[in-house]
This record gives sequence, structure tokens and C-alpha cells, in this order.
Amino acid sequence: MKRRRERILRGIPVSAGFAVGPVFVYRHELPEFSEQTIESGSAKEEVKRFRDAVKSAESDLRKLHDEVKSDMGRDFAEFISIQIALLTDKDVLGQTEQFITDEAKNAEFAYTETLKRLAGPMATSTVPFFRERALDVGDVSARVLRQLLGEELPSLHEVEQGSVIAAHDLPPSEAALLDPQVVRGLVLEGGGRTSHTAIMAKAKEIPALVGTEGLLHEAVKGQQAVVDGYRGLVVLNPSRNRLGQYQSEMERYERHRESLAELTAEEAVTQDGKMIDLSANIEFLAEARAAQKYGARGIGLFRTEYMYLARRRPPTEDEQLEVYTEVAKMCEPNPVIIRTFDIGGDKVVPGYTEPNPFLGWRGLRLCFDHPELLRTQLRAVLRASVFGNVKVMYPMVSTMGEWRRARMILEQVKKELTKEKQEFNRQLDAGVMIETPSAAMMADQFALECAFLSIGSNDLTQYTLAVDRGNERVARLYDNFHPSVLRLIKGTIEAAHRHGIWVGLCGEFASDPLGMLILLGFGIDELSVTPGAIPEAKNVIRSIDTGSAGEIAQAAMQLGTGLEVKRMLRQGLHSRFPKLAEFLFELAGEEIDDE
Repeated sequence: MKRRRERILRGIPVSAGFAVGPVFVYRHELPEFSEQTIESGSAKEEVKRFRDAVKSAESDLRKLHDEVKSDMGRDFAEFISIQIALLTDKDVLGQTEQFITDEAKNAEFAYTETLKRLAGPMATSTVPFFRERALDVGDVSARVLRQLLGEELPSLHEVEQGSVIAAHDLPPSEAALLDPQVVRGLVLEGGGRTSHTAIMAKAKEIPALVGTEGLLHEAVKGQQAVVDGYRGLVVLNPSRNRLGQYQSEMERYERHRESLAELTAEEAVTQDGKMIDLSANIEFLAEARAAQKYGARGIGLFRTEYMYLARRRPPTEDEQLEVYTEVAKMCEPNPVIIRTFDIGGDKVVPGYTEPNPFLGWRGLRLCFDHPELLRTQLRAVLRASVFGNVKVMYPMVSTMGEWRRARMILEQVKKELTKEKQEFNRQLDAGVMIETPSAAMMADQFALECAFLSIGSNDLTQYTLAVDRGNERVARLYDNFHPSVLRLIKGTIEAAHRHGIWVGLCGEFASDPLGMLILLGFGIDELSVTPGAIPEAKNVIRSIDTGSAGEIAQAAMQLGTGLEVKRMLRQGLHSRFPKLAEFLFELAGEEIDDE
């Protein structure tokens, strides 16, 4: 049999790492059925058949919900809660039963026609949030239809040890079953960076790509595949030479990881003795556990908006309190900085769209228009503060007036809790995220009234350079190292220190070795990175002295372009810190191109 030709496909990397293994092609398709007219007088029996199928599907999902909650945490179980809510939606059930009765049609056809009206607009939406809800609807409908038809659902339980999964997308109920002991890699034709499956793969540290065009046309069950979660490549039927290159790279990668593992228990202290608070960015409880494993000094950014988006409704005070308390206890005595809901922008509000969401109704602006949303969250944050070192920060602050209004609401909530005799930390620290040029330019004023400042480098770069970081047409213009961005960051750090408060930075810039070099030169106090990036960041910090970093940073500030800045930083890294440079660039390989 003639060996199939090597094929290299490009995707979007969502979970770093390398994987090699046989392909398992997963196809999740709706079962086939025909439209049938039922006999007169049989409608009640058909409605009962439909109800029984829904009840069985609900029982299966509730078992899965409990399994995921036990394994990954209650927040990941919300993926399944969404499906249970869709499955038991009264309008869908009522309309399906009415369709069966009025049109005298079989349950399979009636249910499918009812769901088409719901899922159709979602599937064609340009908004990722709504497209992902369409996948939920498809998963739920497949469960009900297979119950009606007496068919088994395809399952990842069939995957052989060490496989690379190739699929268009995974329904949430299947993504929840991803087992890193079985699945080596994951490649999807569809999906996005914020899809359920991408989040699951990243949390479970399974190398993964999404948006891989042509995957299912090329992938064949059992063929060898290499997943490159750094460059965003999957190599199908790799040549011996290619496989050898990757095997060597994977060995270097493992040696690299092993050398960093010993830093887990070490502090992030520079060569000249400056302690950096190296903390983690998280969104889920599983990530908080990973942060502990990698040696983070607390949580520098706890994103909370998924608690809202996953439920399709605002989470209650007690639901939030439960999550915040668990993270606070887990990290005690280290801090947990909870960011209030940053809904809007790329985290679209269900049922609401606008022409330019990044410059529109998002973050505090949205919360001020729905004050109960913010008040409920602040009540939960304050109540959780008795269980650990909890702090709060507000996103998307562009004026002093917004900060003062948020502070006033916090004080009102404190008075409410005092009247109710609820315990809370009365000295809870509150700060703002510096994400807009206006906030950076007013950093002196914010530093007078805030307990700390946290620079959100992703949005600050986007707004400073007028570049939508999600727009591929202008992605090349998005540059954290642009001198204009660096000047705003440096000015913010200096303003905070003039007024005796600490300042941190969260965002992709904080985990870039060159970014760390210049930030240490600026005098940053805290860096917050993804949990998996903590050992690498510790290695960089422990290899640098702030005096040399400051000289390099000062020289870089005299340059005119981001490219010039990066070139100077690389030169400075190689000349001042040669051992670190050699270590960092050991894994740097040549870009792989199609043959």
C-alpha cells in the first residue's frame, strides 16, 4: 500500500506543547431519521415517547455534571449546566409537543423543526458566543434524537491510549471527558480561542489547535500525526526526517521543563535581591490549582465574567461567594485579586450587540447601567474576604469619576453588610486596571486614591495603537513593544511609586522574556501570567539584575519603533545575560513550511 503524502496544516494554537500519536477521527453528526405522519389518536403516545427521551437525556447529563464537578470543579460543570438548561427549556419542550399534536408528526421531526428556529441564527452569527451556543443546541438535540431512535452516542471513551483527536469540534459534554492520560493532542477544524473545548484543553494541558482548515478532508484514522502547539501546526503522515526533528525538539522541551520544575518552590528574586510578586491569571478553579502547583504567589487576575456568560444569567451572590471563598482559601496567605465583571467587547452580552463593542458598552460602563450586577458581586467579594487575602479591582476605568463612583458603591455595600451583621474585611484593598491611555496619563491621580494599580497590557496596547487585537488585517500593527505603549507603562509605574503604592502588570507582555526584561528595568513590583508560564518567568527574573535591566530599558526608550526596541532588548539580553539568552533560545527552531 502506497504511503500517504506528508501534509502540514495550520491552525490557531490554544494550548502549548507537542504531541505525537495515531489519529482518532471524531465525527459528531445528528442521526438520520425520516419525517412521518402519526396516526390519529397517537399524539399522546408520541408526546410521552418524546418526554421519556428528554428525561433519559437529562439523567445522563446530570450524571456527567456531577462527574465533571468532582473532577474539574463546579465552574467547569457549568458547561454541562448550560446543556441541561437548554434540554429542559419550557418553550422548546412546549412547542415540540404542540407541533406533534397540531401537525401529527413524529417526535424526531417535531423536535428538530422546533430547534431549527432557535439554533439557525446562532450557527450563522459572527459572534463567537452565539456560535458556541449553537454547538450546545446540537449536542443536546443529538442526545434526545438518539434516545428516540435507540442509538448509541459516539464517545471519546472509544479513543485509544496516546491518540491525537481530529474533529470539526467537540460538543461540551465530550470536551469534558478529555483525559490527558489518554489523549495526547487535539486538533479541531472549527472552534475558537474561547470555545469550551479550547478552555478544557488548556486547563488539562493537552496540546491543541483550533480553526484548522481542511483537517477532516486530510485526516485518516490511524495515520501518524504531530501536533505543534507552539507554531500552530499539525503534521499528518510526517516523514522520517520531520518526525526525527520533532522527536529531538520534544526531548529538548522535556529537558527544558525538567530544569524549570525545580524552581517551583523558589521565589522570584532578581540577582540583586528585588522580590517580584509573581502571580497567576485565572478564570477557573482548575487554573487556581495549577497556579499553586507551579508556585504562584497568589492570583493577580481572577477573571469572573464566565460566571455570567456560562449561566446565561447573572450568578447569584451565594454562587459567587462559593467560588471566591474556595480560591481565597486555596491561596491563603497569598492575595487573590478579583476583577469585577468585564462583560462586553469580545465577551458579548447575550441578546445585545453594538457596532464597535471595544469602544462601547463594556466593563464598568455596563455595570453602572446595571448597578445590582456590580453590587451583588461586591457583596460576594467582601464576604469572601474573611476567608483569605482578597482584593478587588475594576476594569476599563477611563476617568477618575468612574473610579470614585465604583468606590462609592463599594462603601455603600459595606454599610449594607454591616447592618446585616455580615463579616468582611473592612480594610479590603481596591484598585483599578490601567487599560486606557486616559487612565495611564492620569496615573498620578489614581495612585493618590487607589491601594494598587494593575496595568492591563493587552487592552492598553490595543487602545494606544488603535488596533483591534482580534482583527487579522491589522494584527501586524499590534505591538506591546511600541515606544508609545512603553512610555505609558513606565509612567504608570513611576506614578504608583511616587505615591507609595505597588503596581503590577497582567497580559501577554508579562510572560514575554523580553517584556519581563524591560518591565524589571522600569521597576515593576508584580507580574501576573498564565499558570503554566510561571516556572519560565521565575527563571527569567532570577537571572536578571535590575540595574542592568534599567540601563537596557532606558536605552530602549530612546528608540522610535517596536522593532528597534525588540532588537535592542535581544542584544542586551545576549550581552548582559548570556546564560539566560542561551537557555531561552535553546528551543527556538526553524519555521516549518509546506513541502
